Amino acid sequence: MALVHCNDQIIIDEFHSTIFVSQLTASVEVYQSTPLSVLKNLILRLFVPDDGQSNDVDLCYQCPVYMNEIRNSYRCVQIEDDDDVQCVIGFGKRYEPHARFELMTFIQQHYDLGNQIASNAWEGIEKQLNNSLRTE
Repeated sequence: MALVHCNDQIIIDEFHSTIFVSQLTASVEVYQSTPLSVLKNLILRLFVPDDGQSNDVDLCYQCPVYMNEIRNSYRCVQIEDDDDVQCVIGFGKRYEPHARFELMTFIQQHYDLGNQIASNAWEGIEKQLNNSLRTE
């Protein structure tokens, strides 16, 4: 079972671990055999009313990179294809008793303005995602 956060914040704490923060969440059962397109459509149905509009969905998950009895540390990793889904779900299920399994989705309505896509509102979210993916 994965907790899915929608369109909010990825915070990096004092231990350089990512934390997903969102007021809009849902729990989703995801399987290793689930194609990325199916996962994105499932998430869209959870968070966006079917109004016939086209939406773009970006996904990332919290990958546990250090675990001990006291504290787990996570890094934000993008999910880009079906192989990533298999890897993420397998990894998440393997460590589920010891680590939280969370996804962050950024849903953007797709506006067709000739050949231009309106993305000004998403520049801040994209910057936040890129910052969280940077390892130092």
